[in-house]
Amino acid sequence: MQEKVKGWDQDHWSIELPVTVNIDKADPEQYDALVIPGGVINPDRMRRHESYIKFAQHFLEAGKPVAAICHGPQLLIETNMLRNRNMTSFHAIKTDLVNAGVIWEDKEVVVDNGLVTSRSPKDLEAFNKKMIEEIAEGVHLSRAAFS
Repeated sequence: MQEKVKGWDQDHWSIELPVTVNIDKADPEQYDALVIPGGVINPDRMRRHESYIKFAQHFLEAGKPVAAICHGPQLLIETNMLRNRNMTSFHAIKTDLVNAGVIWEDKEVVVDNGLVTSRSPKDLEAFNKKMIEEIAEGVHLSRAAFS
């Protein structure tokens, strides 16, 4: 089990934080929402591991709120559950999202049935506000409703 994670601040490594639950031991049923941080490194690492993909997939399937900022949506691409969803992201991954079937918008925050996305840290105020609203609303339509 990984005991600590290290943050990234602009252009250098930042603080270390303790890991309280490793993803392999985390039960998605115990969580009401999923927030995926941005940055280049972490979403790229998460998308390479089935445990992270399945964890994210659970939230999308259950209709639980999911929020992703900047490069965070890279993990969601791997779920193959984004077709016809309205989203935004950091501009560098726009093509990846469009190729995954996303209707991409260049806005500070986009909300689609409990899925909240933003472009970058400059959009944090709008992102946080919408994320809190969606979490307060609770479960949305499950993925099965889109099929």
